[in-house]
Amino acid sequence: MPTTQLFQPQPNIPLWVKYALWAAIVMMSFIIESWLNLKVASLFFATALILLFALKQYVYGQNLGFTFTETHFQQHLFKGGWVLNWTNIQRIGECSYDFQGWCTPIPWIGIEIKEYQSCIERMSPKIITQILLHQRSLLMVGLKQHGRQGEFEDFVMNDTPYTLPNGRRLLGLQAMLANRMAIQKELWGFDLFIAEGDLIKSKEVFIGMARRYLAASHNHQEQD
Repeated sequence: MPTTQLFQPQPNIPLWVKYALWAAIVMMSFIIESWLNLKVASLFFATALILLFALKQYVYGQNLGFTFTETHFQQHLFKGGWVLNWTNIQRIGECSYDFQGWCTPIPWIGIEIKEYQSCIERMSPKIITQILLHQRSLLMVGLKQHGRQGEFEDFVMNDTPYTLPNGRRLLGLQAMLANRMAIQKELWGFDLFIAEGDLIKSKEVFIGMARRYLAASHNHQEQD
């Protein structure tokens, strides 16, 4: 299947706003020079340029969204991203909260993973930390669903060394993520999650697209 990229639209700042901002910076530099001295005005101007450049890189320098290819699925985040091969994905589906026999959809998409090592070892410490913090609320809701709210502190930052099926031990942040994924799988049936707020399409459309790529990958595997 062809590569598909779903990126968040970048803000389109009108040209007059950019000119107005530059004019304000230049004007403030002249005012500071008249009140204080040239050195302070130069420092202000240089600082403003650095801040504007950093802001531009932050807003426009990164594509936030998702990439679907024939071989893998990737989420792009501000601090990097994570990648899963389709061969390592068991299923993708919508998360729902079960309360007294009533199932209510919640704004999360779940991914069930076959094995953790190739997934976790590709993630940077920043991405692991972001996932652990971002998905804390999901852990709390999952424990509450099973009447286990009192265990939240035990699982939220569980850094117990995690032993993989091949005998390899994960430590530190990698162990924390593996332990979190294991308890989330117990609670929700999924290991990794995508917040609905990260999508630019509806959950249903996104899940449908992911499942088509997943099915195509499995069919390709069977043919090989």
